[in-house]
Amino acid sequence: MENSVLTKKLSRLGRLGRNILKRFMYSQMAIYSGFKIAIGKDHPLMQFKIENDPPSIYWVYRIKPSEINNLAQKLRIPPQFTLCPIRCLNTDEPAYLLTVNAYRVSGLAKGLRAEWSIFVRDSTNTPRYMIVDARSSTSSMDPVNIITKASTVIHKREGNVIHTQIGEGEHAFTSTITLPDHLPSVTSSAEWVSANDYIYWGNGICDRTFYNAGLADARQSLVDSKNSVIKDGTFWSQVVESDPVYILKLNNAIELVVSPWENVG
Repeated sequence: MENSVLTKKLSRLGRLGRNILKRFMYSQMAIYSGFKIAIGKDHPLMQFKIENDPPSIYWVYRIKPSEINNLAQKLRIPPQFTLCPIRCLNTDEPAYLLTVNAYRVSGLAKGLRAEWSIFVRDSTNTPRYMIVDARSSTSSMDPVNIITKASTVIHKREGNVIHTQIGEGEHAFTSTITLPDHLPSVTSSAEWVSANDYIYWGNGICDRTFYNAGLADARQSLVDSKNSVIKDGTFWSQVVESDPVYILKLNNAIELVVSPWENVG
């Protein structure tokens, strides 16, 4: 029997040759992939990294019972989607939730971002995120407005205090979180994580995401609301109950590969 030996010592010349071959081979594959994307036969894949400094924060709110039945119509989301309850943590009962998320990103987009999201069922009857409002500290793109104009998004950590401001004046969302020495760890539910597989926008276009254990097994801490001061002058304060159900702090960076606008073309 012949064996394929894979433990042969690699010489300096051999490494150089493989380096040249790697660059040439994958550059040709990238050119071919770019051509397929240009003619609509393939989708782009872009790196998207949620940085861990400042840490990504989720403010998780329960939607007011009086808003649940009419919210989809009020937001004019496509009729194929229905608002759905979801478990945030794996110890929860399903509830109708809206999240505010502030984070720093690099890759496909750069800078500070903030998003308001609800949860909807898609054509496969699976809960998905749907972004209903997005802000960015730098100009970027989204499939609703095409250009997301730069606006006020401040999200910074100073010692054990995290300051967040989204928007200006009386219509801003502001939060000051004072972190204690110890925060309890929590685990997201499986459906909360899988909701990220396809992230929809309010016009029905979705970004498809591919992620590693950084998201599937994210290290999260629960911030007690008594350690935070929140003022919400945004439209969304009318939709949700006054106090968040949870304030979640992500303790590690999340690396994603995103196929933007995946269901277009």
